[in-house]
Amino acid sequence: MILVTGSTGFVGSNLIRRLRADDIAVRALVRNSEKGQPLKSLGVDVAEGDISDKASLEKAAEGCERVVHLVGIIQETPGADFRNVHVEGTRNVLEAARKAGARHFFYQSALGTRPGAKSEYHKTKWEAEELVRASGIPYTILRPSLIYGPGDQFTIRLKEMIRLSPVLPVIGSGKSRVQPIYIEDVVSCIVKAMTSDSFYNEMYEIGGPEQLTFEEVTVAIAAAMGVKRPAVHMPLFLVKSAARMLESVLPRPPLTTDQLIMLQEDNVCGMGDIRDAFGIEPVPFRDGLRNFISPK
Repeated sequence: MILVTGSTGFVGSNLIRRLRADDIAVRALVRNSEKGQPLKSLGVDVAEGDISDKASLEKAAEGCERVVHLVGIIQETPGADFRNVHVEGTRNVLEAARKAGARHFFYQSALGTRPGAKSEYHKTKWEAEELVRASGIPYTILRPSLIYGPGDQFTIRLKEMIRLSPVLPVIGSGKSRVQPIYIEDVVSCIVKAMTSDSFYNEMYEIGGPEQLTFEEVTVAIAAAMGVKRPAVHMPLFLVKSAARMLESVLPRPPLTTDQLIMLQEDNVCGMGDIRDAFGIEPVPFRDGLRNFISPK
């Protein structure tokens, strides 16, 4: 039995569908029973609980040999900050896994995670990784670049901006690079890691086959939508000022200062891990977009 946290999120829902298609027993941690109904129809054992509730985690982990921990947030909201979710939440899941006697712990981190990172997102992801490495449970850590596919929030937000704007909005220079990786390729890596003992105590960095600037990513998404407009660069200092203002008045601002820090950094890696360790040739970005974005 594999316990999956973050089971109703973008990665978790796609992972569970693949695991069940392969007839692998799954227990999904969900925050409320209503969210678990679609999973039950797949034959998933649903456990109601939360990563902040140690008792519910212990109950969910009972009898599970492997744990996939996917819970993460890209921006803070009232009641859910990076430290509580990424660090304390991971600590709680590890403790439950240890008590259950789990023999493998998978943690989804993020490319760019490192000691001394500038963003709070990457700082707390690093602290969570350190907890995983020190846990004593055989582990696998995965650091993907930008994950895209049907239902991903990055593409949804960018599509909406493109749809509403007379130009293609690009923050700052737009020259920082990213390696978008298709959701099915990420899921394939996780499934391989969790159905084999060959990935113990390793950290892998994965990305798609192309290193693209954020401007190129924006243009590619617009092209997939059938939109051709000029790119206009928005001065970074103006966007930062707007983000600070929105953070002060909105519980869920469309853009945060922490996200701006990450948008200005390269988010790329080599191809050795995904090709050599996992044996996967990742989907090119524009091919992946055609799978779920249609021209207007």
